[in-house]
Amino acid sequence: ISGEGGGTGVSYCDSVSSIGCPCGNPGAPGEGCANGTGSGAKMRASGAASVKSSSLSLSTVGLIPGQPGLYFQGNNAVSGGQGILFGDGVRCAGGGVIRLQVRFAGDDGTSQTTADIAAVGGVSPGDIKRYQLWYRDSPGASNFSDAVAVTFE
Repeated sequence: ISGEGGGTGVSYCDSVSSIGCPCGNPGAPGEGCANGTGSGAKMRASGAASVKSSSLSLSTVGLIPGQPGLYFQGNNAVSGGQGILFGDGVRCAGGGVIRLQVRFAGDDGTSQTTADIAAVGGVSPGDIKRYQLWYRDSPGASNFSDAVAVTFE
């Protein structure tokens, strides 16, 4: 998996490095496929990637204000990090998927987890987990952020 560093974890599977966007809706580099805002959603991990500290948080920008999104964890990078087409986006995290938390985007199009990611995800030291946000784009449509891979201590 190749991706952009920054913060905790490594970004991968953006609209440029993935299989491509299903609706001719590419986002900018570092974003998922474009949504109703004209941009794609971008996820980042922050805090310590430590099972003991419980401080890992996931945040996403570029969302549709007021719409729900499901933060989820997977064990692998789907199709070697290229992802698969799903809805209006690309699903990139898979295998043993665990639903972590549903969060609604604020008026500024951002959301952030408040759950203990390591505890809810059943993470052990040395695990590499992949994270993504599946969110409502418009009525009847869904999309995905880019993905983040995190190695836990």
